[in-house]
Amino acid sequence: MRRIVVGVLLLAGLIILISSGNGKMNLAGMSVFDRMQGKVFAQIFQKDPYTSKREFERVLTLQERQPIYMKRETFIPIGELEADQPVVLVGEDEAYYEIQLGKMTVFIRKEQATVEKKKLRVFLHTERLAAVKTFRKTAVYENADVQSGIILQLEEGYRYPIVQDEEDWYIVKIGERPGYIHKQSVALDEGLPVLVYHHILPRDEMKTMTSTISLESFEQQMGYLADHKFETLTSQQLYDYLEGRLVVPSKAVLITFDDGLLSSKEYAYPILKQYGFKAPHHIISTRTHRAHGGQLFDAEGPFQYLSAEDLVEMKDVFDFEAHTDNLHALLNNKGMVFEHSKEEIVADLQRNIEQLPVAVSLAYPYGQYNEEFISAAKEIGLLIGYTTVEGYANMKGSNYEVCRYGMTEKKSFEQFVMYVDGDMTWQ
Repeated sequence: MRRIVVGVLLLAGLIILISSGNGKMNLAGMSVFDRMQGKVFAQIFQKDPYTSKREFERVLTLQERQPIYMKRETFIPIGELEADQPVVLVGEDEAYYEIQLGKMTVFIRKEQATVEKKKLRVFLHTERLAAVKTFRKTAVYENADVQSGIILQLEEGYRYPIVQDEEDWYIVKIGERPGYIHKQSVALDEGLPVLVYHHILPRDEMKTMTSTISLESFEQQMGYLADHKFETLTSQQLYDYLEGRLVVPSKAVLITFDDGLLSSKEYAYPILKQYGFKAPHHIISTRTHRAHGGQLFDAEGPFQYLSAEDLVEMKDVFDFEAHTDNLHALLNNKGMVFEHSKEEIVADLQRNIEQLPVAVSLAYPYGQYNEEFISAAKEIGLLIGYTTVEGYANMKGSNYEVCRYGMTEKKSFEQFVMYVDGDMTWQ
């Protein structure tokens, strides 16, 4: 009789719990032991398909909070790892421990800490999802609960990769563990602004605005980026960001050039160098043979192109990237590339990058491409494909269909500012 009463009371308690609105309860996870002795132990839990318990040989636990750094030209602090929060160790040297933030290796100075074999709840989901922008120091919690412990404090002013979106929380992966960021504390990253320029001329020498911007507008735009402390990124850094392998500043931008026009040396190069900016520049390699050595720039004549010597001279500012060898032409308003097989495109791109040993990206001629073009770019090892579709570069699409914003004299300074500040929207 006593067992019946106990059973009834337990059943009633469960019904009350379920009806209280906890829709996440998983009755299939209930375990009942020692029923014969009248001792009932119930374990009710929510199954989490994204986490699992695993044992690791080397788990790092700090005794005091320590900064974490990303390695660029110098070590840059991008957060602080709290004490007593175990994380999986992936490497070390004499001065630093190494752990993973997303897919990026970050560094922690060797201070008081323990390294031991330990079981941790780890995050299984590894696909990129998006990034979030921080505007202040931001807490990363152990669980989707602001009352839970804090694993990490993120620095303000950066874009951090996330791997999951769950109700009121974004999930970041830190030392193999899931970390929870409350959505109200950050903003979802719209993506990186990628500018594209072609021809630059002083305003009084311009005869068309097609693919052309005035020197005065270019100077104003670059001055804005410098005054507001924007950091310029390379195509390799864009790729790492899109793959969740790089934390980048909130104020980051790519300044790309297409076609290899001599006006970029005459007018853009000195301004970019003055501000310490880097810029990917996409080169049509057959056109670098049209001149040798130094050239006198002629704004009145036909287009002039950079020579092979120019590419060497300006590599401190420009990263010279692919723009095809001999496929930059239109046939009846359709890209010449569409008349060629994948094998022919591969051969053309191989000739193109022979002159461009650091190339990791391709700008599609006139923004036109197809699956064969993308497949050819992948085959020869290019990582990024730039289009002429306007928008931001983010993780929603393919790395081979990266949006850019075309800068000509038709675009106002206000439009430029809105775009680089991340405030522009598209239908």
